[in-house]
Amino acid sequence: MQLAFISACAIPKRSLALLGERLQYAGDRMHIPVSPRTVRRRLKLANRRVAQTLADDLARRSAAPSTDWVLTALDATTDLTTSRPVFRSTHTLRVVAPLLTEVTERISFPGAAPDADPEFEAEGDCALVRVDRPFQPTWALTMRLARPFTCGEVVSYSLAVRAPSRRLVHPMSVMLPERECRRFSTKVDFGSPSVASRVWRLDGAPAPAAELDSTSGELLDPHQTRVLTASFNGMVRGRVYGLRWEWADGQPSDEVALKG
Repeated sequence: MQLAFISACAIPKRSLALLGERLQYAGDRMHIPVSPRTVRRRLKLANRRVAQTLADDLARRSAAPSTDWVLTALDATTDLTTSRPVFRSTHTLRVVAPLLTEVTERISFPGAAPDADPEFEAEGDCALVRVDRPFQPTWALTMRLARPFTCGEVVSYSLAVRAPSRRLVHPMSVMLPERECRRFSTKVDFGSPSVASRVWRLDGAPAPAAELDSTSGELLDPHQTRVLTASFNGMVRGRVYGLRWEWADGQPSDEVALKG
């Protein structure tokens, strides 16, 4: 099949001009010479296998949200007062498919090393049944619902994620809606003294602006108020909402912040 495919695609430098001639060439040079008709059958099979491989790869890489449910609310909390920060989130979904039995969530830690070992927990209307790592900085959590949920029902579950290190925490707790979401809230405990030098609120900021260290929203003071919150309604898809901060001394430290 490999010879049939590369010959048909005219990959060799001295490939013949016509497809029929290339297939005849491939048939003559196979281990057991075969007719052009047989070569065509092998080419068709090779084409299907190549197409399936490409389709599977696109499916694995796709970030398209599931169409089986809609997100009603997402409430997040972040505790930065330990060397392994803890992220908690409560998800409220409404089922729009005839039946929903599983939900998959993706968690990313940019810059995560191959031996990074975050801890995951789930509770509520689901149980964590599998953790995959499709890409080095990304973990996929598959959760089986407590029972099959039908169209119109509400599912609520909570996730707890303990980061491998504070150094891997991106300096933001935000949502970039890929689907309609009625409400998003975030609460971040920066500790005392604060692990952040400054914090600002992102309210519908463009994604590139959210990544910049320059302030692009209302400034908040983590030194005066160690726990800062923000909530949003009527969010626009593709815009960023939440809290963004700058680490004290420019770099995240793994030293434990005081809780006093």
